[in-house]
Amino acid sequence: MLAPYKWFVRTEAVDYPTTMVLTHIVFTSIPAWGHTRPLCILAARLVKENKNVVVSLVQAPMLYDKAQAEISAELWDDDHAAETRDRIRMISAFDMKSNSDIHDIMQRTALAYSAACETLLAGSAITCASTGTVFDAVPPPSLFIIDFVASGQFQITKAMVGDKVPIIISIAGHAASMIGIFGPEVLGGPGDLTSKSEAEAARLGITYEEFGDRLYRETKGAVVKLPGVPEMFDYEMFPQQLPWKDLRSQVLRDVYKCLKSSNGVILASSHAWEGEAIDAMRSWFSDWGKVAYPLGPLLPSNFGSSVLEDSREEETKHFLDSMLARFGENSTILISLGSVYWPTDTEYLDEIINALIEKNFPFILSHASPFAKISQDLGEKIKSSGHGMLTPWCPQQMVLNHSATGWLLTHCGHSSVTEALASGVPMIAWPFEADQPATASQLESLNLAIELLEVRSSEHALKPLWRNGRGAKGTCQAVGVEIRNVIDACREAQGKELRKNAMAMKEKLNTAWKGSGPARMSFNDFVNTYVSQ
Repeated sequence: MLAPYKWFVRTEAVDYPTTMVLTHIVFTSIPAWGHTRPLCILAARLVKENKNVVVSLVQAPMLYDKAQAEISAELWDDDHAAETRDRIRMISAFDMKSNSDIHDIMQRTALAYSAACETLLAGSAITCASTGTVFDAVPPPSLFIIDFVASGQFQITKAMVGDKVPIIISIAGHAASMIGIFGPEVLGGPGDLTSKSEAEAARLGITYEEFGDRLYRETKGAVVKLPGVPEMFDYEMFPQQLPWKDLRSQVLRDVYKCLKSSNGVILASSHAWEGEAIDAMRSWFSDWGKVAYPLGPLLPSNFGSSVLEDSREEETKHFLDSMLARFGENSTILISLGSVYWPTDTEYLDEIINALIEKNFPFILSHASPFAKISQDLGEKIKSSGHGMLTPWCPQQMVLNHSATGWLLTHCGHSSVTEALASGVPMIAWPFEADQPATASQLESLNLAIELLEVRSSEHALKPLWRNGRGAKGTCQAVGVEIRNVIDACREAQGKELRKNAMAMKEKLNTAWKGSGPARMSFNDFVNTYVSQ
């Protein structure tokens, strides 16, 4: 680690000695809220508990307001909140004046980060492209924390700093799935998928890019066993068609190289339900000579009691209050498939909404994905139902902690799962890809969720599952039967059992950052290693 810098601060602005040791940490992520949100909490917690830390958080502009709100939620109980907040520099690297697709935004984020990184490493003042805020010069960064999918930002940083400044990778995902995608074969992973892909491409006499996703997507009906996850067939990891052209092989190759070139990793996973996988991750990175720091759950200190920020939250709360009065506690389901994923054919989703309306099951349908499609007929049907709400944006933490909310229908993204478990809310799982299928299977095995099986739409949809030997029927009728059975189960004994288990998990998560809890102890180790004392 580099020697600490001296930071000369203005005594009229902050009540500290005029000279102090500074740790300047740069955070950056891909433009996906589930990847950015944990970094906001970690950044705020670092500056709140360490008065000699300053953070530069470089991100895409459309996440700026949400990131500010998340940081405020973490700093609500800080006696020096204004001074602490000054040490978090929110920097949009470019100004987005018009809507763009997710791939364009990711490319622009990485390109703009290059200039921002160069400015920060020079120890110069830097300007937020969205707000015009000019941040004073501070010494160059002594640590970078980069989202594991932000391989472009990692490569830019590595090219600029070499081995002179440590780079930590942030993994905002299901730990067992990370092993399944990147880990060693002894733990159930593929081994060095990059080398295997390059060797196979060379054998075939084609480029790596031409080889594409063949090895990653190749399934042989083999049984996969990951730490803490029930056995699954390999093709169960690909349950859905995706609404975009997949570049997974290139992404995986880059991510694997970043993991191996990093100085260590931060895990957003929690021992409360992923202890076995976390221990396996630590073993894997120890073999690479690196340390894995499990810090989950990374949630605001006032999680569950946030103050409403704007009219959209007021509207959502009004709906929930109304459903509480009409249908009682735990009566409402939030349907949220994340900020990216959405079914390519919405007829299965339409069937689910029809069943909820028919069964008088109150619901909120959030459609934040840029690929989301809501027909005019469906929108009108939801509005006229009297117990449905359609919204392009949802204050998920507030909704999950409202007494009217009883369920989350989720794609099983790690951030959503963490928020649901920390709220004591059981789930209905509709996984798409990446870490989601294994997450859904594990949650169901822990009796915390019910997985929808008939909604599968990929070329593997009709193949039998390891757990029950059944394949999807591939019809709307089958989806309709399944969701109606699930709705009935939610309202009967199975639903009560799942809720009891979710509440017990909530209590476990609540202790992770207290006293000698596992996240607190790991955080202390991280601070002792990377923050100047």
